[in-house]
Parts: sequence; structure tokens; C-alpha cells
Amino acid sequence: MKKTNLLIILLLLAVLLAACSSKDPQKHDDAVEKKAVLDLICGTVPQAACQSRICPDAATCPVVIALSEPAVFDFIATYSACPDCSTPDFAPEDGIGRCVEYATTESPSGWEVTFWVSENCSFRHARPTESRVVVQINHQTLDIKKIRPATQIISDPLYCQNKGDCVSLSGSGLPFTGCSNSLYGPLNWTGYYSGTECTCHKHQCVIATPKE
Repeated sequence: MKKTNLLIILLLLAVLLAACSSKDPQKHDDAVEKKAVLDLICGTVPQAACQSRICPDAATCPVVIALSEPAVFDFIATYSACPDCSTPDFAPEDGIGRCVEYATTESPSGWEVTFWVSENCSFRHARPTESRVVVQINHQTLDIKKIRPATQIISDPLYCQNKGDCVSLSGSGLPFTGCSNSLYGPLNWTGYYSGTECTCHKHQCVIATPKE
């Protein structure tokens, strides 16, 4: 009986470990292709010159690895374009497109690449630099270890894990116009605030009912 119980416990542990590993934010089979990543980073700068400015080797380049995650790539591609901004493109070693800046730091545990929407863009009452995406990378395996906030939050402006992820959006002359998660709130051009109007229901930021 004891051996049977031990086998059951070991099988359950194996299932749990497999489930955890399947949630790794970096899945090589669905990673964004390196060419697409370099096209985004380099813009109009010739790629050979661009690569020499950002990293000696694109395969081991932290910013290239960070942008291989589809959720991160899509977010940066969207907010780097800024077609209505009159600002020039960033140099590839400083930013991406017209509206995203980034910085890479290194520690014994690996690289950390931080992206944020630049104040160079005309956002009126928004506070774009508060919206930051941080990607931690193992510099030995070159795998992404962690992404903050969660990729679901990056992919969906309404996604939340708890009520604290939600913020209230304000409008021009209006005190409240809707809800979003805390990554996208600072990007709302008419402003946002930490109010009580919104809550998290079934992983979506929604208007709270009177009971909540």
C-alpha cells in the first residue's frame, strides 16, 4: 500500500512539473522570427550597421531575445509606430521607432530588458513612462525566465488577475469613461486614476456593481 501511495504521489508531481514547464513564457516554436525582430528594432537603419550598434551577435542579443516573445513584440510594434507623432525615430541602441525606449542591465542571474513608452510622444494627460514591460533572460541558456507584467496583461488591455490590476479611465470633461488594466491605463491619452469604479471579473476589468 505504501509503495502504491508513493507511486501515486510521484506521478502527481510529474504531472505538476509538466504543467508548470508548459507555462514557460518563452516557447521557441512560436517565437517571433529574428528577421521580423531586427526589422522592428532597426527601422530604416541598414541591418548590418544596426546589429553592430545594438549587439555583436543577434542570436545572443538581449533585446532581440526579449522581442521574440509574441506578446512583447506586438505591444512594442504597436506603440513604437506612433504615426501622429512629430518626433524622429530613435537610434536603434536607444529605442524602437518613434515612441519606445529600452534599457538592458546585467546581473549574475542574467539580463533584464525594460521597455517603456517614451514621453517624446504627444499623449496629453497620459503618463506613458509608467507603462513598462520587463523581460528577464538567462544569459547561459538564452531562455526568457520571466516577463512582467504577465503576457496576458500585455496582450489584452482588459485582462486582470485581481482587482488591483484594474484602473479607471477618465475623459475630456468626464470623470469616468471605462476600465483597463494598469499597463494600458497610463497610455490613455485623456488620463486614468486608481478609482473604485472597476473590478476584476473572470479575468476582465469591468465596471463594478454597487455590491462590489
